Amino acid sequence: MIRDGRIAQVFAHDQTPTGISSRESTDLQKAYLAPGLIDIHIHGSAGVDVQDTDSAGLLKLSEFLLSEGVTGYFATFVPTDEPGYRAAVSSVESYIAGQDRTPAGARILGIHFEGPFVSHNKCGALQPEHFRTYDLDVRSIETFIKPEKQAYSRLMTLAPEVSGGIELTRALGDRGVRVFIGHTQAEPSMLDLAFEAGARHITHFPNALDPLHHRKPGAVAWGLLGEDVTMDCIADFHHVDPLMLRLIYQSKGADRMALISDAIQPAGLGDGEFTVWGAKIAVRDDITALSEGPSAGALAGSVITMRQALKNMVSLGIPLHEALKMASLIPARAAGVDRERGSIVEGKRADLVTLTDDFAVSIAIVGGTIRSRQ
Repeated sequence: MIRDGRIAQVFAHDQTPTGISSRESTDLQKAYLAPGLIDIHIHGSAGVDVQDTDSAGLLKLSEFLLSEGVTGYFATFVPTDEPGYRAAVSSVESYIAGQDRTPAGARILGIHFEGPFVSHNKCGALQPEHFRTYDLDVRSIETFIKPEKQAYSRLMTLAPEVSGGIELTRALGDRGVRVFIGHTQAEPSMLDLAFEAGARHITHFPNALDPLHHRKPGAVAWGLLGEDVTMDCIADFHHVDPLMLRLIYQSKGADRMALISDAIQPAGLGDGEFTVWGAKIAVRDDITALSEGPSAGALAGSVITMRQALKNMVSLGIPLHEALKMASLIPARAAGVDRERGSIVEGKRADLVTLTDDFAVSIAIVGGTIRSRQ
């Protein structure tokens, strides 16, 4: 039962709350009621790049994501120069200020800075000319710090071994930015320091990390063994092999493993050649790869949706309720927004979706209002 945009009561299927009329009820036609999916790492989709668009573009993206079951997401930025960051932050902030008045669409919950404080040896598709180190002067990171009284959240993925990385982790955490570990070659001893400084989640595990080696366990072994370390994965079966996803699930369980899309602008557009972040990217059979330059062939983001990632995880034998947890509550918890979102619990925001047997989204509800019917 929903009242004033929040979940007012959860009751058994054979119970009926008093005072509810038939016109106030919605028959879900035996669909599966689930928390709205939450994507904490997405660069774009439907032809929109969150870092290079306006409010109309963000609305288009948000409507597309809602149709895929996502009710909340973090606009994720790749490294750029200061003017580029300022323009992108301004655009997203402007959209957030008015998004509750939009007729439909997922809500932007915050900004996720993927870099620029990451390893040159693990750049992936990120452009290393924009990478930075921390000079211990807080004024140099003002662009990334969450302003006081700001309603939305901020995340940053960094490599703790960069110069000033541990001090940066503390400085960001003290100023309202939740720090993730990624694009790193840090050894376990360095990762322990980062954990103590507040970084307890790993971005797109195990991508952009050194492979597991029996004499150099690195971040992969550290992450799998860390009882209080969570991680997110791109479950498109290209970035991470299905067998590896099963291994991560067996090691971490549904309480410490999150799903992300890491989707980029071409997601939802099919195969073709695209320009993303100034680079040529080819999409073939749902695989995205750089098509030019010294890193040609390297994976560059994904074109998966959270709904498809959920479906993929269930196809591995993972129970639906656990896979849903990985796509809603665990990413919300990693980003620090789980008090309001991520599960069907009395008092939380009524952000809900219904799924058919083939994982199609039949109804999407945002803030207690039905925003989409498929």
